[in-house]
Amino acid sequence: MQYISSLGKNFSKQISLFPSSKTVKTGFIVLIGLFFLTAVLSGCSPFKTQNKNDTVSEKFTFETADGTAKLVGDCANIGNYHPVQVQGYGLVNCLPGTGGDDVNSLERRIVYDEMTRMGIRDVRAILADPTTAVVNILAYMRPGIQEGDVFDVEVRLPPETNAKSLRGGWLMKTKLEEMAYLGGTLKEGKTLALVEGPIMIDDPLATESSNPSGLKQGIILSGARVKESRFLTLNMKSGAESAFATDRIAKEINNRFFVAAGQKKGMATAKTDSLIALEVHPDYAKDVARYVRVILSIACYENQAKQIRRIERLKTELLIPEKSQQAAFQLEAIGKKGIEPLRNGLNSPNTEVRFHAATSLAYLGDGTPAKILADIARNEPAFRVYALNALSVLRTDVEAEIALQELLHVSSAETRYGAFRALYNRNQYDRTIRGEHLGNQFGYHGIATNAPPMVHLSKSKRPEIVLFGSDIYLKQPFGLEAGAIIFVNGQSPKNVVVKKFALSGIDEQRTVSNKLDDVIRAVVELGGTYPDVFQMLVQADQMKVLSCRLEIDCLPEPNRVYHRPGSSDDIEPAQESPKKKTVWERMNPKNWFGTNPGGNSSDFDGTANTPERE
Repeated sequence: MQYISSLGKNFSKQISLFPSSKTVKTGFIVLIGLFFLTAVLSGCSPFKTQNKNDTVSEKFTFETADGTAKLVGDCANIGNYHPVQVQGYGLVNCLPGTGGDDVNSLERRIVYDEMTRMGIRDVRAILADPTTAVVNILAYMRPGIQEGDVFDVEVRLPPETNAKSLRGGWLMKTKLEEMAYLGGTLKEGKTLALVEGPIMIDDPLATESSNPSGLKQGIILSGARVKESRFLTLNMKSGAESAFATDRIAKEINNRFFVAAGQKKGMATAKTDSLIALEVHPDYAKDVARYVRVILSIACYENQAKQIRRIERLKTELLIPEKSQQAAFQLEAIGKKGIEPLRNGLNSPNTEVRFHAATSLAYLGDGTPAKILADIARNEPAFRVYALNALSVLRTDVEAEIALQELLHVSSAETRYGAFRALYNRNQYDRTIRGEHLGNQFGYHGIATNAPPMVHLSKSKRPEIVLFGSDIYLKQPFGLEAGAIIFVNGQSPKNVVVKKFALSGIDEQRTVSNKLDDVIRAVVELGGTYPDVFQMLVQADQMKVLSCRLEIDCLPEPNRVYHRPGSSDDIEPAQESPKKKTVWERMNPKNWFGTNPGGNSSDFDGTANTPERE
């Protein structure tokens, strides 16, 4: 190789001795030939370096066999789209003498070690105190959850404990981590969240004789706060792995989804030749499942002419009920150019077509279909939850606000409360539903309504009481419990005595009217928590002293089947209307953590249609 190089240098010197242009040209050609020969012998090309990924990118195409653009879903699968189980071991205090200790339990040893590391004194005495108890904590973090978001946790006493009840307990601040047994040893992972708050036991009316297990476990609503956001991922399918492909797909996603807080920032980042990190766009934070469907419907790459042809095809498919949903997702994925074709679907006589077109328009920020979405929420149970979600994302649209406010007065309990939740998600300071954070513990809202009065309690996501109507009272005589140490006595006509029995010190009491609002406020003034008020209201409903209906977690249900007109679904045997759910059925712990990690999924195929809850 050195010989060839020196030969080239000698040729260069010889060329300079001959001024003849012909000689120069001949020498130059020979020199270039030697340069190519050197490159070949060294095994490289002077113009292009090729590696495995370049080979893949040359074979990979962003078009299908018929020449249409491939969608992201054709090239990649969604990843990190599962609930993450987190757990911890903590200490509950403020128990009314129902706590206990077990020096032999694993949970107790872990809590003891943690308190010792924190420098707390007299740890043994604290753990032995009957006002405290060690507990197991379990929770699931949904995909796409963001830093600062809150979620529910389940708390339960260990099997070996001597504690009898968690009623009235307060969980002290505890770390939640991913944990696993490796080699027979419990290994702790990264701290993903912190949790604390009052415990709502499983059965608010349980006693040691009637239901002792119902006293030993419960939940803390929105008690855990996330320390670090969870990202979704796009994992490239086999044959599509290349830096070229991930860069292109990330670019197309960022053209559609970005935030512009000072500087434009896209939601996707190509990490490797097979992985794209994906943040959740704020507009879809309440419906990650829909966000995923839209992301997978984005075209990997297409020029303007092909996009115009695809839009024309989707415009036709949108009007076909069987193809309407997929067409709407693709038009929503295209963005602003999809608005006009989607508006065309609003004129369809078919409810399903109007629903898909209107929902996609709402997520594109177009308030045109607000009235259509409200009508669908009122009249079609299968689409109700999704129509209300769509109205909630129209945060600045006056028509959407008016439509939701009108739904607060319908007879359907789930539609009324669903409209309240949509208004709250849209703007929690809306004048119609504006409430207060009573006792710095729970949301408390009074709604003026033309419909029959109703009290709604929440046992998931957010501690909250909503009074639909102002003339709600407790029918005397009665005696109710609000937690372990607060008693509500309604024996005297028009007067109610709310008394707190102090474990140490002086008892306190308030005398108020029998209006429910007055009684709730008195309980909170005496130190009552949300679980205490919850227990009192459930007991009042069971004893039939509440002047109106009581509902718990009465939200529209996802995954109901929509029966298309003229389809075979219409000739199925008529389903019997389900019996009205009891309080206990509505409070079933299996409903605390939804199986769908994205909340209200945009996939509505599932259970049979159920009528509105009356």
